[in-house]
Amino acid sequence: MTFSDCQTRSKNMIFGALVADAAALGTHWIYDQAHIAAIAPETPEFTPPLAKNYEGVMGFFAHGGRGSGAQSQYGEQALVMLRVLANAHGEFEAAEFAEAFQAHFGYGGEYIGYIDHATRDTLDNARRFEDRALQIAAELGADVAPRTRKEIVAMAIPMLARMSGNTLETAFEKRLLADYDDAAQRNFGMALLRQLQTTPRATGAVDIQLPATAKLPPLVAVLASAKDVAFDHDVASAVQTTSDHPVAAEYGRIVSHMMRAALVDGTVAAVTQAAQTTATGDAAALIAKALGMSKTDNARVTAEFGMACDLPYGVPSALHNIATAPDFATAVRRNIYGGGDTCGRAMIVGAVAGALYGRDNPKGIPQAWIDRLAAKDEVNRLVSKLLD
Repeated sequence: MTFSDCQTRSKNMIFGALVADAAALGTHWIYDQAHIAAIAPETPEFTPPLAKNYEGVMGFFAHGGRGSGAQSQYGEQALVMLRVLANAHGEFEAAEFAEAFQAHFGYGGEYIGYIDHATRDTLDNARRFEDRALQIAAELGADVAPRTRKEIVAMAIPMLARMSGNTLETAFEKRLLADYDDAAQRNFGMALLRQLQTTPRATGAVDIQLPATAKLPPLVAVLASAKDVAFDHDVASAVQTTSDHPVAAEYGRIVSHMMRAALVDGTVAAVTQAAQTTATGDAAALIAKALGMSKTDNARVTAEFGMACDLPYGVPSALHNIATAPDFATAVRRNIYGGGDTCGRAMIVGAVAGALYGRDNPKGIPQAWIDRLAAKDEVNRLVSKLLD
């Protein structure tokens, strides 16, 4: 594999994930496979999200405010990661991603749409930590003006996420000296910092659902050549930002190694082997079961594992789809007809299939589908900035 090959596959991985997500939006969270086939026969991709399609069936209509070609909250999460990495020249820092995530999905953020459990709890946890920091500041700095207390808290929180120990204290003291002439204010700031270092930090949600892996395609694209220790560390940090649970960490490893195998080796066999060698315990058993059902239709496999959002349901279904689909379009359509959390699985299926099959060829991502992406121009610009 040449650098050019990996670079091209990385671009296709990002586009593949976002295209597959947008293509599945219109039937996302319909839990009736026959109904999906009836309302969207043969070409279900980019079905408009319409409330009438959810009437009388088991499902949840979440995307009424979003048009055809838009991303679900999963695709939006990947876009946040793509923007962060592009602006940082491909260098990943978990704190930067966490701040961008909170700014995008939080109060007053650009995103307007459904907020899933992992996102909601992540935002709430960050807010609780900020509220606790302000409470501690009020207790420690009764003689310090409230505005100054808030300013120093706002200075401390991002630095706490990036540094620790003496490095943190030295950098924070330097900031205080630069910004505050009053020794009492500086002393208050240092006392606050030391107290906050012993205060439990904000974490991602205690959650085992597919939002854990949604941000991975752009990240894996820039980490593909990293050594395993660095690769796994950055993936774990990214997953933990929204999903702080051992199951999320386990499936984050599995999915990231599947994606990296698609980039580095470019074969279905390498992807399935990566899943098998990375998975442990219960996850390994589910992966083996899914791969053992190669003669079974993916819709039936999805129904058997579960159509809902949990990683132990969605990842085996996605892997089975990748292992059995002959091309990108077939994989995306099978995912849609599987029903349930189609957009969550799409981020995995589309990323891997995009890397495997590319574009500008009969098996690859159809250009017409790329043209349907509402964010196409921005993605083109960011991908070029990140990978060219």
